[in-house]
Amino acid sequence: MTGIRWKVVGKKAVQKGLWPLIRFFILFGICFLLVYPLLFMISSAFRSQEDLWDPSVVWITRHFSLEHFKAMMEFIDFPEALRNSILISVGTALLQTGSCAMVGYGFARFRFKGREGLFVLVLLTIIVPQQTILNPIFMMFRFFHIPVVSLFTGSVNLLNTPFPYWIQGLLGSGIRAGLFIFIYRQFFRGMPQELEEAAMIDGCNAYSTFLRIMLPSSVMIMVTVFMFSLVWHWNDTVTAGVLSANSKTLAVALTNLREMAYYMTGGGDENPMLTQARVQAGALLAILPMLIVFALGQKTFTESVERTGIVG
Repeated sequence: MTGIRWKVVGKKAVQKGLWPLIRFFILFGICFLLVYPLLFMISSAFRSQEDLWDPSVVWITRHFSLEHFKAMMEFIDFPEALRNSILISVGTALLQTGSCAMVGYGFARFRFKGREGLFVLVLLTIIVPQQTILNPIFMMFRFFHIPVVSLFTGSVNLLNTPFPYWIQGLLGSGIRAGLFIFIYRQFFRGMPQELEEAAMIDGCNAYSTFLRIMLPSSVMIMVTVFMFSLVWHWNDTVTAGVLSANSKTLAVALTNLREMAYYMTGGGDENPMLTQARVQAGALLAILPMLIVFALGQKTFTESVERTGIVG
């Protein structure tokens, strides 16, 4: 018995000692995959041309320079691309956050014919690639018909404007809208129905209950959906490359960054390091606004994700 007890104690001690070590290696690997590219990007973007060819300079440059940022900002027209990205991403994220909340609440609380079938179709939009429906979306907004106005002017071309994204966001569709509706539905299903019953006793109808009771209680989940929608629209290149070909966003400009940097440096194989530095500077410019947003809203976003997991 004593031998068995010592074996059990020894096994527990080994497990207790190995688990922190395993956890350390897992976290170290995750941090390496996430942090290493960002550190390499920052290190390369601020190097001067003389340090690019210095093999002794690995991480910390000896001569900090902003020449790569200046060159890329001029070449991609950074202010214009930033304005387009903000108009599309922020505007669509706000509209999508509100419209998807209403749709998710309807699926969670109201019973109507065909509800389950419609919800299945909503879920299918999560797995359908955006490329498969991009052609009809392009044609719809290229020859968009506005009631009354179309009687006099015919179709209206909404391409290269934020309106295609805003219209989709207002109608509860667009990039990852199905996922947002699912998140809202799960959240509202977890809310106690006694809140709505008490509101109806006080004279509130369905719309008043949703606006006065349910929405204020779902601030955390709305922050989650807004952040996800903002990041996905900011990083989108497929839809933006088709609907905004002449009004490029930062993400679309980033897809052509290597080719642009190659021609900016004069081309040829003698400038690979300079091309790489220009590419890293442009990539840092593209993700910098999202890094700032996440740094400012990190606490709220983390709490909202935790709240989403508890309720949903």
